[in-house]
Amino acid sequence: MLFYILKTILFLPLCLFVYPVRIIGRRNIPRKGRMILCPNHQTLNDPIIIALKIHRRRFNFMAKAPLFKYKFTNWFLRKLGAFPVHHGKNDIEAVKTTLKHLKNDRAMCIFPEGARLKTEDANDLKNGVVNFAFKTNSPIVPCVFVNKTNAFAFNIFIIGKPFNLSEMEEFKGRKLDKDLLNEASMHLKNQIHGLRNEFLAKKEAKRREKVFARKVKIIENHRISTYKKIKTVIQ
Repeated sequence: MLFYILKTILFLPLCLFVYPVRIIGRRNIPRKGRMILCPNHQTLNDPIIIALKIHRRRFNFMAKAPLFKYKFTNWFLRKLGAFPVHHGKNDIEAVKTTLKHLKNDRAMCIFPEGARLKTEDANDLKNGVVNFAFKTNSPIVPCVFVNKTNAFAFNIFIIGKPFNLSEMEEFKGRKLDKDLLNEASMHLKNQIHGLRNEFLAKKEAKRREKVFARKVKIIENHRISTYKKIKTVIQ
C-alpha cells in the first residue's frame, strides 16, 4: 500500500516535470506472470522512472549495496521494490531473492550491463539476466532509454516485445553452459540496442522526408512564380 502512496505522491513532480518521458510499447509488458524487464542503464534515475512511470506492473530491482547504507535511502529503495546486490563478488543472497521473485511469478527489472554506462554506446552484457531467464523459464522484455535520463530533459523509453530464450530454436534443449549464456546475452544485447537503432533510423527517415517535402514545395512555388511572371510578360 505504501508503495502506491509514494508512487502517487511522486508521479506528478518527478515524471511530468523533472523527468518527462514518453513510453512506447507499454502494452508489450505482460500484466501477470514472471518476467524480466531489461533496459539499458546510464543514471541512477532509470529505476525510479521505471518504478513510477510504468503502471502495468510493480517491479523488483537489484541495486548496488552502497545505496542502502543510509536509513532513508534504504527505506525508500526497498519501498520501490529494490534490494541490495554486492557487485564484484558472488552475492548468493541477491541471487536467491531474484530467483524467489521470479518463481513466485513476480516482475523483475534487471539492468543487464551490470553497471551504469557513461555513454549511449552498447556494452557487453553480463550473463546474469539470461541465466535467471533460463533457470526460471522467464520471458525477457527488452527496453531502452533513447537518451540519457537527465533532469528536465525529454526522453523516450521504448519497450520491445517479450521473448522466451528457452523456447527459441537456437537455444532449446542445449546444455546451460558459458557458450549458451554468451550467445543468449548477445541476442539480448541486439534486441535492446536494436530498439534504439530502429527508432533513430525511423526518426532520421521522417526528417529526410520533411526536408525533401520542403524542397519540393520551394521548387513548386518557384515554378508557379516563374509561370506567373512569364504569363504577365506575354499579356
